[in-house]
Amino acid sequence: MMFLKHLPTIREPRLYMALERTYLGYFKLLFLSIGTGLLSARLAILFKALHYATLGHFFTELFYWLSWPAIILIFVVGFRFMSDLEYIGKGSPVAEKEIIDPRIYMAAERTFLAWVRTGIGLIAFGFVIEKFDFFLEQLSIMLHTKLVMGAGFSGMGIVFILLGVTNLVIGGINFIRTVKKVDEGTYHVHKFLYGLYGVILLSITLVLAAMIIHVSP
Repeated sequence: MMFLKHLPTIREPRLYMALERTYLGYFKLLFLSIGTGLLSARLAILFKALHYATLGHFFTELFYWLSWPAIILIFVVGFRFMSDLEYIGKGSPVAEKEIIDPRIYMAAERTFLAWVRTGIGLIAFGFVIEKFDFFLEQLSIMLHTKLVMGAGFSGMGIVFILLGVTNLVIGGINFIRTVKKVDEGTYHVHKFLYGLYGVILLSITLVLAAMIIHVSP
């Protein structure tokens, strides 16, 4: 995040892409924190069923500490991204020769790979959550008990998978549009894609928050 706003800036494509990669890393970290919290909630259910009350209490606390702060920070980080984007936009434009540069293409590739890494990471985490849900269902049959966390227990892994797929799609579109613009000798920030991704993040975060409210490990 660009806390030092007194530093000079320019509307350089690589600066925009570096900002994009940085905030993708933040969002990935925060959603993985939420996912780890959800796994902790499931572990709390497991250990309580096995009569390990201390471990059950520990993972319950870990669930709350990892989930809710990360959900709040997603909104804060989103606001900071828009603020930093606006700050860069106040800088002076660069010459056309600095846009038609092989390094711009390489920066676009790195940014696309950041989208792909984020998407694959979220999809993998979604599958882990779904597999753990299946494990708890099988365990409940073996123990002849019902392991439940509330109305929001199921479907959380699917939410992560959908978010991961969204990252792959938006990252691909963003890369194609960037290369096309650079080929034309111009570069414009894809504010529509940023706005679309922001709406999707907001929606998914609210869905996860609603699910977590109904969870009581």
